[in-house]
Amino acid sequence: MKRIIISLALVFSLTLNAFAQEETPTYSGKINQVKVFLAQAQIEKTVSFPLKAGNNEIILSGNSQNMQTQSLQFTSINDFIITDFTPFIQYVQPTQPSEEKLSNEKKLKLKILRDSLDLLNNQNSDSYTLVSILSREKQVLDNMKIISQPQSIDSIPKIKDGLNYYRDKMMEISKMLQKENAIVSKRSIRINEINNQINIILQGAENNFQPRNEYYIRLNIYSDKNIPMSKLSYTYNVGGVYWQPFYDVKFTKPNEPASFILKAQLTQQTGEDWNDVKLIFSTEQPNNRRMLGELYPYYLNVPQPKARALSKQANNVDGIIATVGGVSAYDAEVSEYEVPTANATKYSEMTVTELTMLGKEYEVGMKHTIVSDAKEKIISLETKSTKADYKHYTIPKIEKAAYISALMPSWEDLELMEANGKIYLENNYINDTYINPLNTSDTLNLSIGQDKRVAVDRKVAKTKPQKTGLLSNTTETIVTITLSIKNNNQTPIDINVVDQIPLSSQEKITITAGDLSNAQYDEKTGKLTWDFSLKALEQKTITFNYTVRQPKGVNLILN
Repeated sequence: MKRIIISLALVFSLTLNAFAQEETPTYSGKINQVKVFLAQAQIEKTVSFPLKAGNNEIILSGNSQNMQTQSLQFTSINDFIITDFTPFIQYVQPTQPSEEKLSNEKKLKLKILRDSLDLLNNQNSDSYTLVSILSREKQVLDNMKIISQPQSIDSIPKIKDGLNYYRDKMMEISKMLQKENAIVSKRSIRINEINNQINIILQGAENNFQPRNEYYIRLNIYSDKNIPMSKLSYTYNVGGVYWQPFYDVKFTKPNEPASFILKAQLTQQTGEDWNDVKLIFSTEQPNNRRMLGELYPYYLNVPQPKARALSKQANNVDGIIATVGGVSAYDAEVSEYEVPTANATKYSEMTVTELTMLGKEYEVGMKHTIVSDAKEKIISLETKSTKADYKHYTIPKIEKAAYISALMPSWEDLELMEANGKIYLENNYINDTYINPLNTSDTLNLSIGQDKRVAVDRKVAKTKPQKTGLLSNTTETIVTITLSIKNNNQTPIDINVVDQIPLSSQEKITITAGDLSNAQYDEKTGKLTWDFSLKALEQKTITFNYTVRQPKGVNLILN
């Protein structure tokens, strides 16, 4: 019997050893570089491990669950061959570190928290005892004869005295209970807070490690010889990463160039923290599956009759609003989110740029740590400058105000990206704008803001409608508009003034232009434009008129 037991024990021991020997070694790679595309990123890792001569099997752990397995690529630094690999997902539960491995600072913090916890628990224990005693006192009061058996009291004065005693004592006990329960409630909240802080220290929550799925990669490797420490580099693409460009456009003085500071607004929630990594931002967009289409035969058909579209109103001013870089100079609003700009220019000078076949890459000069927390990070990429000329614009019919715009004739040299921007004047935020590099204009025009030192006024005068003949059913009205612009600056300015003459959509209504005060007149749109200069403190008046003929009794808005 003993021999059988010994034999079974030996077999069991050999089986355990066999399992132990068959356990596949697992290694975790270190992220060295991240190339961030517009909607994903390429992670580059290196990992070291020993190899024996012959066949080896290892597992690479700690890879994002958002890994795109089809993008996996391996580069061996030593002489060995990867015969095959298998990615698979595994659920990872955070391990609780032993207290012995905590730093002295965390051990001290843990002791202070636990001492506070013991004190609060002892105080609550005393409070529970007091609450129990007070509750019993209330029960005794309720059992008094004056309350439970008032009919047994033979004297009215005794009943009154008993009731007064009961009332006073019950109020006193109730207040004490209420106060003590409130104290216990506050202590309990503090106890929960301390327990949470203790759990954070013990569970490693300060490292932002939560239970999650991770991709593991099982590798089969063949080596001709023993390699004490081999190195392997591998890359893969991940989702859950986004970056979008935006510009800080800075203007200082009229004789100084404008600066365009390109910044990246980065968000990553890949499940992996990027600790001290090199960042490259790319304008490319992999896997967008876009390709040139095919031209099919185009057949002409007789169009079906459609309902007549409504005509535009005579006073429509669409198309004459001074749109600057895709955003109306008069519709810009202050953004709720203002990006810090300190040291942005100096930092962005460290970025190295490189043109690729499908875009451009920006290699950031310093390494960064980007935690997987879905919070926005702002990183400066590039700073470029260009000469800027300044001009004033006004449309008095829309607003009696003048706006300054910066004109940049050499803007193509900046190689700007399509992006939102924030305009700063002498480091003061002015408004938002939009940079459109697909603009075909020779000059980039960005609105800086309103110049309140330029006064603008517009007055409208109309003659009384008069018949065009004794028997005519048509009346005629002459409209005269006077524009007044005064430059209250101490320096001269160039200004563009825009107004309009209404258009008619009916044959019965005719508009005839009169004296237009040398304006540039577009008969198709009715747009009037004047360009001139104003010296310091100079004022200019522009007067133009037009004549409107209309059927008698028809009311038109003439402004």
